[in-house]
Amino acid sequence: MRLSRHARIRMGQRGIPGRMIELARKHGRIEGDRWVLDRREARAALDALMAERAELLKVLDKGGVVVVEGGTQVITAFNITERQRR
Repeated sequence: MRLSRHARIRMGQRGIPGRMIELARKHGRIEGDRWVLDRREARAALDALMAERAELLKVLDKGGVVVVEGGTQVITAFNITERQRR
């Protein structure tokens, strides 16, 4: 993403780091020529992230998960055992 000189100056004045711009573009909505990330959308994105975090913690507890696909279909899935990690 390229920033104009004007955008860099205004972001600096307003304390908006580049990462916030990326978040607005990723999780916000488009209104004309603007990306808008308001509190409601930020909360929804955070809730989704927290749900994903919880699932990832479950994967860690299992030691990992393997999914085997064939084409566009999942054929099987299994937990990674201690023997498989070596």
